[in-house]
Amino acid sequence: MFKWKASLIFAVIAALVVALAGLMKDVRFLTIALRSVVGFLAAGAVACLVIFLLETKGIVNFEAMEESPDEDENNPEGADGEGENASAEEAAGAENEQGEAEGQDDLQENPGETEGFQPLDAESLKHMEAPPES
Repeated sequence: MFKWKASLIFAVIAALVVALAGLMKDVRFLTIALRSVVGFLAAGAVACLVIFLLETKGIVNFEAMEESPDEDENNPEGADGEGENASAEEAAGAENEQGEAEGQDDLQENPGETEGFQPLDAESLKHMEAPPES
């Protein structure tokens, strides 16, 4: 569904840009209309193709980014979403407290591990050698 919405938006923008460019240059209305239709179809096809290729190659998953309609219907606090943000912040705070406690337990179990930043040493890096030229 996202693919078609995005393609339609890009196509409308392209048609408007073509129409405005034609109006600024005092072109006949029929020419403006034909060029706008061609721009609409071309931009829509290109946008649809690009989005399809991105999804096929696995670069971006637009379907996962879309909200499901079930989430909108089950929002008891209303459409403003303030309750949702507050509950998300509370959940994040609880996770941080649990994560800190678990992190301290891990440090107590493994006293050899040090906490914090450790800079890289030149000796610890793996050095690559160039292949011999033949």
